[in-house]
Amino acid sequence: MRIELHIGRLVLEGTDPADAPAVRAALTSRLTDLLTRTPPTTPHHTHRLTPPTLPAPTDPTAFGHALAATVHAGLTRPTGDGR
Repeated sequence: MRIELHIGRLVLEGTDPADAPAVRAALTSRLTDLLTRTPPTTPHHTHRLTPPTLPAPTDPTAFGHALAATVHAGLTRPTGDGR
């Protein structure tokens, strides 16, 4: 199975711009792991996904992992919300 995901824009309000590379790396790594273990059940295109507001922790890696979990939940939701 091939999964292709393109995040066109990710807005991180309230985070230190210097943390962006660490957040990006953690998001990519964790989301890859989650999608490998639990891929979306049906093919679909999601044009916009708005994850819930998350508090920005002091650890950019933890924040990236939390972002990955919310994106994964949006992509694997059986109702297809976010289309």
